[in-house]
Amino acid sequence: MSVTDVQQVGTMPKNETRRRRRKDARPAEIIEAAFKEFEQKGFGNSTLASIAERAGISRTTIYLYYKTKEAIFEAAIRGTVEQTIDEATHLAQGHEGDFRTVFASVLDLVYQRLVSGQASIILKVLVAEGQDMPDLIVFYRTKILSKGEQLIQGLIARGVSNGELSPDCLEYDVRILVAPAIFAGLWRNVFDKIDPLDIEAFKQMHIRLICDALLSRD
Repeated sequence: MSVTDVQQVGTMPKNETRRRRRKDARPAEIIEAAFKEFEQKGFGNSTLASIAERAGISRTTIYLYYKTKEAIFEAAIRGTVEQTIDEATHLAQGHEGDFRTVFASVLDLVYQRLVSGQASIILKVLVAEGQDMPDLIVFYRTKILSKGEQLIQGLIARGVSNGELSPDCLEYDVRILVAPAIFAGLWRNVFDKIDPLDIEAFKQMHIRLICDALLSRD
Protein backbone atom coordinates (compact mmCIF):
# COMPACT_ATOMS: atom_id res chain seq x y z
CA MET A 1 0.00 0.00 0.00
CA SER A 2 1.38 3.37 -0.97
CA VAL A 3 1.70 6.39 1.29
CA THR A 4 -1.17 7.99 -0.62
CA ASP A 5 -3.38 4.98 0.02
CA VAL A 6 -2.59 5.08 3.71
CA GLN A 7 -3.43 8.78 3.86
CA GLN A 8 -6.75 8.20 2.09
CA VAL A 9 -7.70 5.39 4.43
CA GLY A 10 -6.80 7.55 7.39
CA THR A 11 -8.89 10.50 6.24
CA MET A 12 -12.03 8.63 5.19
CA PRO A 13 -13.46 8.25 8.72
CA LYS A 14 -12.95 11.96 9.36
CA ASN A 15 -14.73 12.84 6.14
CA GLU A 16 -17.55 10.49 7.04
CA THR A 17 -17.80 12.09 10.47
CA ARG A 18 -18.00 15.54 8.92
CA ARG A 19 -20.72 14.39 6.52
CA ARG A 20 -22.68 12.86 9.40
CA ARG A 21 -22.37 16.03 11.46
CA ARG A 22 -23.46 18.07 8.48
CA LYS A 23 -26.46 15.79 7.92
CA ASP A 24 -27.44 15.94 11.59
CA ALA A 25 -27.26 19.73 11.55
CA ARG A 26 -29.32 20.06 8.38
CA PRO A 27 -32.82 20.25 9.96
CA ALA A 28 -31.73 23.12 12.22
CA GLU A 29 -30.21 24.94 9.24
CA ILE A 30 -33.41 24.52 7.27
CA ILE A 31 -35.52 25.88 10.14
CA GLU A 32 -33.14 28.81 10.58
CA ALA A 33 -33.50 29.62 6.88
CA ALA A 34 -37.28 29.23 7.13
CA PHE A 35 -37.45 31.70 10.01
CA LYS A 36 -35.68 34.30 7.87
CA GLU A 37 -37.95 33.60 4.90
CA PHE A 38 -41.12 33.81 7.01
CA GLU A 39 -39.95 37.02 8.64
CA GLN A 40 -39.13 38.74 5.36
CA LYS A 41 -41.77 37.33 3.02
CA GLY A 42 -44.46 35.88 5.26
CA PHE A 43 -45.54 32.26 5.26
CA GLY A 44 -47.71 32.43 2.14
CA ASN A 45 -45.02 33.97 -0.05
CA SER A 46 -42.27 31.65 1.09
CA THR A 47 -41.63 28.41 -0.79
CA LEU A 48 -39.67 25.25 -0.14
CA ALA A 49 -37.42 26.29 -3.01
CA SER A 50 -36.67 29.70 -1.48
CA ILE A 51 -36.05 28.12 1.94
CA ALA A 52 -33.72 25.55 0.37
CA GLU A 53 -31.82 28.26 -1.49
CA ARG A 54 -31.38 30.30 1.68
CA ALA A 55 -30.19 27.18 3.52
CA GLY A 56 -27.66 26.50 0.77
CA ILE A 57 -29.14 23.18 -0.33
CA SER A 58 -31.00 21.87 -3.34
CA ARG A 59 -34.77 21.58 -3.57
CA THR A 60 -34.48 17.81 -3.72
CA THR A 61 -32.39 17.76 -0.54
CA ILE A 62 -34.93 19.69 1.50
CA TYR A 63 -37.57 17.05 0.68
CA LEU A 64 -35.43 14.49 2.51
CA TYR A 65 -36.20 16.36 5.73
CA TYR A 66 -39.48 18.20 5.22
CA LYS A 67 -42.18 17.56 2.64
CA THR A 68 -44.08 20.83 3.12
CA LYS A 69 -43.74 24.35 4.49
CA GLU A 70 -46.29 23.39 7.11
CA ALA A 71 -44.00 20.60 8.33
CA ILE A 72 -41.14 23.06 8.67
CA PHE A 73 -43.34 25.52 10.53
CA GLU A 74 -44.55 22.80 12.91
CA ALA A 75 -40.95 21.75 13.54
CA ALA A 76 -40.04 25.38 14.23
CA ILE A 77 -42.87 25.61 16.77
CA ARG A 78 -41.81 22.40 18.49
CA GLY A 79 -38.16 23.41 18.57
CA THR A 80 -38.79 26.86 20.04
CA VAL A 81 -42.15 27.34 21.75
CA GLU A 82 -42.77 23.77 22.89
CA GLN A 83 -39.17 23.29 23.97
CA THR A 84 -39.32 26.50 26.01
CA ILE A 85 -42.55 25.41 27.70
CA ASP A 86 -41.06 21.99 28.47
CA GLU A 87 -37.94 23.58 29.95
CA ALA A 88 -40.02 26.05 31.97
CA THR A 89 -42.14 23.16 33.30
CA HIS A 90 -39.03 21.25 34.31
CA LEU A 91 -37.62 24.39 35.93
CA ALA A 92 -40.81 24.99 37.90
CA GLN A 93 -41.07 21.39 39.05
CA GLY A 94 -37.51 21.40 40.35
CA HIS A 95 -37.67 24.85 41.95
CA GLU A 96 -38.26 25.03 45.69
CA GLY A 97 -38.80 28.78 45.88
CA ASP A 98 -41.98 30.68 46.66
CA PHE A 99 -44.61 31.54 44.06
CA ARG A 100 -43.10 34.90 43.09
CA THR A 101 -39.63 33.42 42.63
CA VAL A 102 -40.82 30.48 40.54
CA PHE A 103 -43.20 32.59 38.44
CA ALA A 104 -40.40 35.10 37.78
CA SER A 105 -38.04 32.31 36.72
CA VAL A 106 -40.62 30.95 34.28
CA LEU A 107 -41.26 34.39 32.81
CA ASP A 108 -37.52 35.02 32.48
CA LEU A 109 -37.35 32.02 30.16
CA VAL A 110 -40.51 32.98 28.28
CA TYR A 111 -39.35 36.54 27.61
CA GLN A 112 -35.84 35.44 26.68
CA ARG A 113 -36.90 32.71 24.26
CA LEU A 114 -40.37 33.62 23.01
CA VAL A 115 -40.60 37.41 23.24
CA SER A 116 -37.06 38.58 22.57
CA GLY A 117 -35.98 35.53 20.60
CA GLN A 118 -36.61 34.29 17.10
CA ALA A 119 -39.77 32.50 18.16
CA SER A 120 -41.66 35.80 18.11
CA ILE A 121 -41.72 35.38 14.31
CA ILE A 122 -44.08 32.43 14.83
CA LEU A 123 -46.57 34.67 16.59
CA LYS A 124 -46.28 37.26 13.83
CA VAL A 125 -47.02 34.66 11.15
CA LEU A 126 -49.95 33.13 13.05
CA VAL A 127 -51.58 36.52 13.61
CA ALA A 128 -51.05 37.72 10.05
CA GLU A 129 -51.81 34.50 8.16
CA GLY A 130 -53.48 32.14 10.61
CA GLN A 131 -56.76 32.16 8.69
CA ASP A 132 -54.93 30.51 5.79
CA MET A 133 -53.40 27.72 7.91
CA PRO A 134 -56.27 26.29 10.00
CA ASP A 135 -54.53 22.98 10.69
CA LEU A 136 -51.49 24.72 12.13
CA ILE A 137 -53.72 26.96 14.24
CA VAL A 138 -55.44 23.90 15.69
CA PHE A 139 -52.08 22.23 16.30
CA TYR A 140 -50.68 25.32 18.03
CA ARG A 141 -53.75 25.73 20.22
CA THR A 142 -54.29 22.11 21.23
CA LYS A 143 -50.73 20.78 21.37
CA ILE A 144 -48.62 23.78 22.36
CA LEU A 145 -50.65 26.47 24.11
CA SER A 146 -52.44 23.83 26.18
CA LYS A 147 -49.08 22.79 27.63
CA GLY A 148 -48.37 26.39 28.57
CA GLU A 149 -51.73 26.64 30.29
CA GLN A 150 -51.03 23.47 32.23
CA LEU A 151 -47.74 24.96 33.37
CA ILE A 152 -49.41 28.10 34.74
CA GLN A 153 -52.28 26.11 36.27
CA GLY A 154 -49.69 23.99 38.04
CA LEU A 155 -48.00 27.07 39.47
CA ILE A 156 -51.32 28.40 40.75
CA ALA A 157 -52.26 25.05 42.28
CA ARG A 158 -48.88 24.87 43.97
CA GLY A 159 -49.31 28.37 45.38
CA VAL A 160 -52.73 27.46 46.73
CA SER A 161 -51.46 24.20 48.19
CA ASN A 162 -48.66 25.86 50.15
CA GLY A 163 -50.94 28.61 51.41
CA GLU A 164 -49.52 31.52 49.40
CA LEU A 165 -52.53 31.97 47.14
CA SER A 166 -56.24 32.08 47.83
CA PRO A 167 -58.22 29.07 46.53
CA ASP A 168 -60.29 31.36 44.31
CA CYS A 169 -57.14 31.92 42.20
CA LEU A 170 -57.82 28.47 40.78
CA GLU A 171 -60.84 29.92 39.01
CA TYR A 172 -58.81 32.50 37.09
CA ASP A 173 -58.36 32.17 33.34
CA VAL A 174 -54.61 31.53 33.18
CA ARG A 175 -54.38 33.29 29.82
CA ILE A 176 -54.65 36.56 31.74
CA LEU A 177 -51.42 35.74 33.56
CA VAL A 178 -49.40 35.44 30.34
CA ALA A 179 -51.25 38.02 28.20
CA PRO A 180 -48.63 40.78 28.76
CA ALA A 181 -45.92 38.54 27.27
CA ILE A 182 -48.04 37.96 24.15
CA PHE A 183 -48.62 41.69 23.86
CA ALA A 184 -44.88 42.32 24.17
CA GLY A 185 -44.20 39.83 21.38
CA LEU A 186 -46.72 41.51 19.10
CA TRP A 187 -45.40 44.98 19.92
CA ARG A 188 -41.86 43.90 19.15
CA ASN A 189 -42.89 42.67 15.70
CA VAL A 190 -45.14 45.58 14.77
CA PHE A 191 -43.94 48.76 16.48
CA ASP A 192 -40.42 48.13 17.72
CA LYS A 193 -38.70 50.08 14.95
CA ILE A 194 -40.58 53.29 15.76
CA ASP A 195 -41.25 52.78 19.46
CA PRO A 196 -38.94 50.14 20.98
CA LEU A 197 -40.18 48.33 24.05
CA ASP A 198 -37.85 47.96 27.01
CA ILE A 199 -38.37 44.21 27.32
CA GLU A 200 -36.58 43.82 30.64
CA ALA A 201 -38.50 46.64 32.32
CA PHE A 202 -41.77 45.38 30.81
CA LYS A 203 -41.07 41.86 32.07
CA GLN A 204 -40.41 43.10 35.61
CA MET A 205 -43.68 45.06 35.57
CA HIS A 206 -45.47 41.95 34.31
CA ILE A 207 -44.10 39.89 37.20
CA ARG A 208 -44.97 42.56 39.74
CA LEU A 209 -48.47 43.10 38.38
CA ILE A 210 -49.43 39.42 38.49
CA CYS A 211 -47.68 38.47 41.71
CA ASP A 212 -48.85 41.51 43.66
CA ALA A 213 -52.43 40.88 42.53
CA LEU A 214 -52.44 37.16 43.33
CA LEU A 215 -50.48 37.32 46.57
CA SER A 216 -52.65 40.10 47.96
CA ARG A 217 -55.72 37.83 47.88
CA ASP A 218 -56.90 36.68 51.32
